[in-house]
Amino acid sequence: MVDLDALVLALDPEGRGGRRDIDAFATELRKLAPGAGPGDVPELVRATLERGREAGLWSVAKARVQRGRSVLPKSVQLIRTVQASDQRRPVGVPLRPELADWATSLDLLSGQRTVLLAVNDWLRRTNGGQVAVIPAAERAYELLGNEKAFDSTPPVGGETLWRPDRLNFGLLRCVRVPTPLTWEPAVPVVGPPGALVCVENHATFRSLLRVLRGRTTPKWVAVAWIQGRNTAPLASVLDLPFRVTRFDYLGDLDAPGLEIAATACAIVSRSGILAGPAESLWRLLADRPSRPGPGVEPGRARDLAKWLPESVRDRSIALLTGGRAIPQEALRYDLLDQAL
Repeated sequence: MVDLDALVLALDPEGRGGRRDIDAFATELRKLAPGAGPGDVPELVRATLERGREAGLWSVAKARVQRGRSVLPKSVQLIRTVQASDQRRPVGVPLRPELADWATSLDLLSGQRTVLLAVNDWLRRTNGGQVAVIPAAERAYELLGNEKAFDSTPPVGGETLWRPDRLNFGLLRCVRVPTPLTWEPAVPVVGPPGALVCVENHATFRSLLRVLRGRTTPKWVAVAWIQGRNTAPLASVLDLPFRVTRFDYLGDLDAPGLEIAATACAIVSRSGILAGPAESLWRLLADRPSRPGPGVEPGRARDLAKWLPESVRDRSIALLTGGRAIPQEALRYDLLDQAL
């Protein structure tokens, strides 16, 4: 998932806002997503536009343009983050030793000075940070009255302030903590290692749990749930109260579903856990009736299907290119009960 703050910085390094056409937007977006193929870009642009609009970073034009098979806004209007009257100048106050060597002579905008002064005051009050380590959101609210100020990379204040040899979370005695993962056990006693299956939709989550809890030795000891593209909670898989020996994923059989699936498994793999498709469930899903869906170009369809078990790739490519899709809700409880 592309970092929205990094994208805004690339589009508008001075923070003055203004209109950017959709092609310029897509160009900068691709630089931040080097793994995206040409066929992926329209969907990536669409999803990123919606995320940024919801975050209040930009608005989108009503006028539309055709890009491949996607219809996108003609342009975006970036929100001004720097006031026209804001002038860069030194912080102008005595600084703590942790800051003085690098920050005293910096020319800073008013927002950057606010951050630096807040940190300076905190270091003074805590004798150089002699306090317990806490979540970054809690420290951000303590210093700046904004619990989301440290969410972006770099945090509020930008790269001028945030570097390993300048401001960093170690200096501020805080850490980013992963979003908790929604999961429930399929076994009476949680503790021994076992496999975890993850789904995207809550109906399938409940049906799988119902089936697995009816088995003496279920194939998976727990079922996890993520919502759409919000795969961030999977970073906390190591925090579960049992060791996950394998991570199996089931999603929707369409282009967005396969993108989410590959992203989810990549996140879990970084934790050292074997992660991939829940093969038996994908075989079952691929045999269910399909419904209309957006058509996918053959090259992109083949790329998406590479993640799937080999036994369902050809069928899946035909579905995607033929403008068909199969949601995971096609695996009703009774079908899962018979198959598992």
